[in-house]
Amino acid sequence: MKTKCALLLVLLAAAAAAQDSAGRRKVFIDQDIRGAAGTDQQSILVLLQSPEVQVLGISVTSGDGWARAGVANLLRMLELTGHADVPVAMGAQFPLINSQEETRQWEAQYGELNYKGAWNERDYIAPDAVPTPAAGAPATRAISQHGAEFLYQVVSKYPGEVTVWAAGPLTTIALAVRLHPELPALAKELVMMGGGINVPDGGIQQPNGRREFNWWFDPEATRIVLSAPWKKITVTPLDISVKTAGSTPRLRDGLAKSNSRAAKYLTQYGYRGSGGSGYMYDEIAAAAWIDPTLITNQQELWINVDINHGASYGQTIFVEKSVKVPSWWKLATVQFDLDTGRFYRLFLDLMQR
Repeated sequence: MKTKCALLLVLLAAAAAAQDSAGRRKVFIDQDIRGAAGTDQQSILVLLQSPEVQVLGISVTSGDGWARAGVANLLRMLELTGHADVPVAMGAQFPLINSQEETRQWEAQYGELNYKGAWNERDYIAPDAVPTPAAGAPATRAISQHGAEFLYQVVSKYPGEVTVWAAGPLTTIALAVRLHPELPALAKELVMMGGGINVPDGGIQQPNGRREFNWWFDPEATRIVLSAPWKKITVTPLDISVKTAGSTPRLRDGLAKSNSRAAKYLTQYGYRGSGGSGYMYDEIAAAAWIDPTLITNQQELWINVDINHGASYGQTIFVEKSVKVPSWWKLATVQFDLDTGRFYRLFLDLMQR
């Protein structure tokens, strides 16, 4: 009898788990991580906290910070916010071609960049260094599989169902595309934060918003990913990022008053001082994927990136849909404006769960 009861409990638990995941939208996250919170981790939390979303896995790519240190910060955040069951893999540690040395040579010819992510001189750490995260050392570990292979494994397990969501440099996804050219056709869509169209702010060399960090850090990877045959591409560029602010009294107070694990984490590690986390670059890409009606203005454009190693290296290239372009260019839905009030409400609602 005990054996039968135990078996029944196992079957009921399995049925409940299957019902819980049924109907939820599947997503694989590829992100760069810098520090304990900020736009990188807050956007991940938007997806994790949504009851409509099933996060199948996360790969960490170097960009804002090095991938190895980013993994440690992410694992600790997942532990403290109740999402430690989500598997994490380390992705690409270095860009395909771009490098710190080439960036120094570029700056000597064309002017200093105000932000270089993992290459920032002011708080530079070695690529293999893993400082203890501000939130403490994680007890969990990343899986041993490389992020590119993990991405392919997840997408191929659920053909046509998984959104590939990216808000950092695209190196890991580019590697996955090169290793498995069928990946884009197997995925449901590609959603990304990156690029800049007609905006003077938010870029890494003012007043040029077309030199956006994610696409600049690894332009060759961006070219590979944007040229692949995805069923649909959605881009959240700097043009819409700059219409938000990550630190406002309403957001700070709303998080501080909540007892949720996510809100407590962000209150302690994400909203120190008045500076906050700047623009909500990545959070928009996550929230708009969950609720596309947040976007009030978008346009289909041919979009890509300049990979010529000169003054325009890493800059966004775009033209209208009516313009004849090379056959390998792909159309993307580019977001330009949003309902900021509803966006802030959705963000707070998710963080307070």
